[in-house]
Amino acid sequence: MTSRRGWTLLAGAGALAMFTAPILGWRAGHLVEASRGLPQTSAFLVTGGLAVRTRPEHRGAQRLLLVGLVMAAGFASGSAYSAYLQDRSTVPTWGWAAVLALQGLELAQGAALLALLAVFPDGRYHRGYERGIVLAGLAFIAAVLVAERLGSVQVTYPGNFVWGQQVSAPNQGAQLGLLPLGAVGRAGYQVGFLLLLACGVAMLGLRFRHFEALERRQTAWPLLGVLFTVVWGLLLGTVSDSTSTLPGAVLYLLYAPAALAVPVSILIGMLRHRLLDIDVVIRRSVVYSVLWLLISLAYVAVTLSFGVAVGGRVPLALAVALTIAATLGVAPARRRLERLADRLVFGRRVSGYELIAQLGARLESTPNAEDLANSLAADVRAGLRARWVRVVLDADGRPVIGSAGDPPPEAAPTLSVPLATESLAVGAIECGPRREGRYSEADLHLLESLGRQAALAVHNSWLTVQLADRLAELTASRARIVQAEDASRRRLERDIHDGVQQELVAVLARLGLARNQLRRDPHLAELSLAEVTSDAQRALVSLQDLARGIHPPLLTDRGVVEAVRARAAHLTLRVEVRESGLNGSTRLAPDVEGAAYFVVIEALGNVLKHAHATRAWVDFSHDCGALRVQVRDNGSGFDVDAAPRHGLMGLRDRVEALGGTMTVTSAHRAGTTVTASIPAGEPSHV
Repeated sequence: MTSRRGWTLLAGAGALAMFTAPILGWRAGHLVEASRGLPQTSAFLVTGGLAVRTRPEHRGAQRLLLVGLVMAAGFASGSAYSAYLQDRSTVPTWGWAAVLALQGLELAQGAALLALLAVFPDGRYHRGYERGIVLAGLAFIAAVLVAERLGSVQVTYPGNFVWGQQVSAPNQGAQLGLLPLGAVGRAGYQVGFLLLLACGVAMLGLRFRHFEALERRQTAWPLLGVLFTVVWGLLLGTVSDSTSTLPGAVLYLLYAPAALAVPVSILIGMLRHRLLDIDVVIRRSVVYSVLWLLISLAYVAVTLSFGVAVGGRVPLALAVALTIAATLGVAPARRRLERLADRLVFGRRVSGYELIAQLGARLESTPNAEDLANSLAADVRAGLRARWVRVVLDADGRPVIGSAGDPPPEAAPTLSVPLATESLAVGAIECGPRREGRYSEADLHLLESLGRQAALAVHNSWLTVQLADRLAELTASRARIVQAEDASRRRLERDIHDGVQQELVAVLARLGLARNQLRRDPHLAELSLAEVTSDAQRALVSLQDLARGIHPPLLTDRGVVEAVRARAAHLTLRVEVRESGLNGSTRLAPDVEGAAYFVVIEALGNVLKHAHATRAWVDFSHDCGALRVQVRDNGSGFDVDAAPRHGLMGLRDRVEALGGTMTVTSAHRAGTTVTASIPAGEPSHV
């Protein structure tokens, strides 16, 4: 049966069976004994019913409900048989069947838990032997019951389904020759429930190693519930002598936390980690109330147990004093458990002060804009308990989006505030719906205050990052300038050595030759001196060209525009030089003109070497206290991001050293444009 309606009807039938036990007990005067299975059974039925209601086809949800159904059937059957025995006062001839049925229902609880753990949490068998172990568990139950039927003269059920300690019945079908088989059956019954549960936990533990992170978190909850049940049972077992004299109601109260641990842990896993693939919408306050009630019951049980344990061994006054001391001593543990329950159900809740403090610490350690946006979103989501939060930062004109809680791409925010002060806006905080209820005015005021604090802090953080970047760039620029100066000196040394120096060496050699010729043939010496004069003139021209390359005289005499025109006239490329606001009588600072001149010369040199252009344009303009220089060509263009920029890096450093900027734009078959803007002040007239 996989339909939602069918499983819902089964859950309803289980609820009716569950309430049958206390009704029968109330009529017979055994209400407390008949109601001891009510908390655990109702917890499994509610959890299983919720699971199959949401995912009726999920095998794990079906088996979770099956555990509750078996419990309900066991307590209802046990109460019905106990009521029958009380009315008749004699054991019926079919009593053996009732007793074996109760044994079978108790073992069936273990088998149902085994079947649940075998497919936990995704509803699938992961190993071939897992299904076999479940079937072996069912076969084990059948073998135990058959062994007792054939080999036990008296069958006994000492479990929790019935009122009192136990019920027994003669078994007329027992065979004397099979009495050893009956002993085996009784032993199997005594260890059967724990054996089946241990097999289920062992299977789950073996699969736990291969689970992903989410599956491990889901599986941890039931394992914690089982561990708590075992530890609580062992603790109560150590004081069993002292608790045996307690009233039945108090004794059942002591065992209630152990009975409820597993179903409650599964319910918490469903709420927090979509356990059994179930995404439920339940008032978490209800779950917290249940946990608070369990903690309170455990608190009362511990203090009562201590009082009973010492009551018979010490004087009354001392016993009262010790009980009060124990109550005060356990109170901090109770408060810690209540805080833990609050965190388990609601998650960690952050106060407004903590939220702002966390933000300050986060900004100090997270200068990166992307990380900062994600961290801020996570903190706001935790503080306001939002389903999702999106933080948008405007990082120097580049939008940076951080999120927490996986917001839908087109989702409209329920609550939104700007990250801004009176004069500064750096982004916005957008919050989705609250996980429970609506946002209050206090939430809005907290978010607005956080937005103002964060805006200033984010801006200061960015300024710090920008300052650090500029400092790093300045350091690198200085290093490049030093390297460029060294390279220029080496190039100048090489040019002098290979050019003018060789020509001067030739002049000296001819002078020596002419001196020797003066003694032998003055006419021949005169011819040699004429050649020396010609060589010296060539060396002078070379030296002048070298000097003009270092700093052209025309740049000093006539300014940058005329110097560029003179240099362009000697190029094999057609270059058009245009100016606006500058002429021969208008001059700028020498370092500004020098930087502009070498930007143009380097750019034109690159055009000649790489661009395959037929024309180039050089534009000078002076506006708003800045000299703007632009060099364009109609060449082949290039990929600006991929191409090396070693040639222009030195020019960029020179321009930026004067407080200016330089950009290069280019595209394939669309030419290249080099633009430099240098602060120049107002021009002077000469």
